[in-house]
Amino acid sequence: MMQKNTLGIILTEERDTNLGVLTEKRAVSALPIAGRYRLIDFVLSNMVNSGIINVGVAPEYNYSSLMDHLGSGKEWDLNRKNCGLYILPPYIGREYISKASGDVDVLYGVSGFLRSSAQEYVVLAEGHTIYNSTFNDALKCHIDKGADITIIYNEENELTPSELMPYTILEVDDDGMVTDIMKNHPHPTGNKVSLDTFIIEKTLLLSLIDNCVAHGEHDWVKDVLVKNLGRLKVYGHKFEGCALRVNSVESYYKNNMRFLESDVRKEMFMSDNRIYTKIKDQVPARYGDDAKMVDSMVADGCTIEGRVENSIIFRAVHIGKGAVVRNSIIMQNTVIEDNCVVENAVLDKAVILRRGKKVIGQPSYPFVIAKGSVV
Repeated sequence: MMQKNTLGIILTEERDTNLGVLTEKRAVSALPIAGRYRLIDFVLSNMVNSGIINVGVAPEYNYSSLMDHLGSGKEWDLNRKNCGLYILPPYIGREYISKASGDVDVLYGVSGFLRSSAQEYVVLAEGHTIYNSTFNDALKCHIDKGADITIIYNEENELTPSELMPYTILEVDDDGMVTDIMKNHPHPTGNKVSLDTFIIEKTLLLSLIDNCVAHGEHDWVKDVLVKNLGRLKVYGHKFEGCALRVNSVESYYKNNMRFLESDVRKEMFMSDNRIYTKIKDQVPARYGDDAKMVDSMVADGCTIEGRVENSIIFRAVHIGKGAVVRNSIIMQNTVIEDNCVVENAVLDKAVILRRGKKVIGQPSYPFVIAKGSVV
């Protein structure tokens, strides 16, 4: 276990996203996933399962739902007198912060938290990548190799070059040292994709942040990793399991649907490392006499009177008589009235779909209805 020598920093925004109305009123890391979780639950649980007891969450904007979800950190055993979970206000201490345009600016804003922390190492992670792991082996390799920065990555063999383009692609030699880093490359040649999770000594992180600020630089990957690749010892650490990334409506829809696969559910939720989330005490789901369920996940508090196929149904959803929900994601407190048809769609929280309405999208382009809409 990492014990008390490592702290965690979670950045809650991904700038290269195309999530539309899904992130108009919430941070990317606060997006609901898999029926009852939020994206941030996975990386935060990974830190806790690694023995990290000092975690700072650095939001940028639209973070009220994120703060409500995390609360005091009780569900992650981080409501402590010493260390614990800290929600760090955005953009403290930079004069031209209103024009800030990168994650380096966010890190500069929380540098006071970093300096006041007693830990020697930092696990720095984006909050939108879904995987179940601990960072203990990666930290051990980081120390053993004398690395300056360790980048945790996995190999993606099924994504097309266009799907890989938004991500950070690594080239790694036989010893694990990173020899090249590409981001937003139109024709990426490798399949080693960063999980946007990094291990670095705290003093080095602070020095790199200060250097970027002094030179008007903003981007962690392009201005820190790429520009220092020849000067610093940057190593990669391979993660062997399943990793899901959310940076568009299509990837959000696709990766929600991955939780209907038994292998994915088993790896994410049935390993020795638990994924924690905010607890809500609700009654079990209730099914009407004519309800029909096929290959779907249904959270507690729901009332199902229609037919649900191959779908993810979040808490307290009502699906009326004669309604059909197929290949869709229905978020919390949504009401689908009688005789509606919903197919290949994402309905955000508290949507009301009036009797007899039809909402039909395509698997490659799901139809999205914004939070609180009445259709």
